[in-house]
Amino acid sequence: MVHRTYGRLEAVEMPVPAVKDDEVLIRVKAAGVDPGAFHRMAGTPYLVRLMGFGFTRPNQPVAGGDVAGVVEKIGANVTRLKVGDEVFGAAEGSFAEFVVAKEGMLARKPANVSWEQAAAVPTSAVTALRGVKVAGPAKKALVIGAAGGVGTFLVQLHEGEVTAVCSGGKADLVRGIGAAHVVDYTKDDLGTGRYDVVYDTYGNRDLKVLRRRLTPNGTLVLLGGRPTGRFVGIGRTVRALLLGPFVRHQIKALFVFPTTQEFDDLGERLANGTLVPVLDRTFPLSEAKQAIDHVMAGRAKGKSVITL
Repeated sequence: MVHRTYGRLEAVEMPVPAVKDDEVLIRVKAAGVDPGAFHRMAGTPYLVRLMGFGFTRPNQPVAGGDVAGVVEKIGANVTRLKVGDEVFGAAEGSFAEFVVAKEGMLARKPANVSWEQAAAVPTSAVTALRGVKVAGPAKKALVIGAAGGVGTFLVQLHEGEVTAVCSGGKADLVRGIGAAHVVDYTKDDLGTGRYDVVYDTYGNRDLKVLRRRLTPNGTLVLLGGRPTGRFVGIGRTVRALLLGPFVRHQIKALFVFPTTQEFDDLGERLANGTLVPVLDRTFPLSEAKQAIDHVMAGRAKGKSVITL
């Protein structure tokens, strides 16, 4: 599924990509869908283009970034993986039958994990894992957007008591993966409690509103969310970083680039059952645009995945 110009996505026959010395070729079994796929496809906010994705048209024409599949070929310098290995990880251009990926951006898929579950992990679970690490030791936490892709991983990865913020219809879901309490934002927004850490995965609330839910020395962790505006889109994140030195609260804004160690860590958690991806819907490759639209509508319960 190719976006040769920003805003369009179409099915195109292309050659199987060549493999460099530090890369592997993967036969794709499933590909995860996250808001990043939309921003790369649409080219908005325009900051995306300035970050190296292409100013007038996408540098990487094939959409997608998360993958689960089988290693078909390895480069000359690849030592950790071999042909036939089942893997998951990060691979630009994963909305395709074949994709190449750096060896260091992949981990072996546990046998007890489905292709769809594995494809749901890379971007969202790494973001959640990094958020938990910067928040520090186990504490009382408020997770905003707890039923979404990143949120469902945060609820499971945070080791302290979790209060989940979501719509009432998703309450049973978040309780089932470990939330101790649920706040229905349609009735009570963020509730009245105070927390040692607030994780915000959605990005639509003012910093003052979020800080009111923190204890005096609490930590606010901003994990992505939905950029506003067509140009920069990260105004709130910039304000948060500028505000940080002048308040008692710790404010952390994350821009996540996955590492091999994080994928291996998540692989171990998947294998021992302490982390279970929550799947919402699966789509065939031909419906990649519909999958992206579904995720951006904000109604998903967990992760949506494209299957091949």
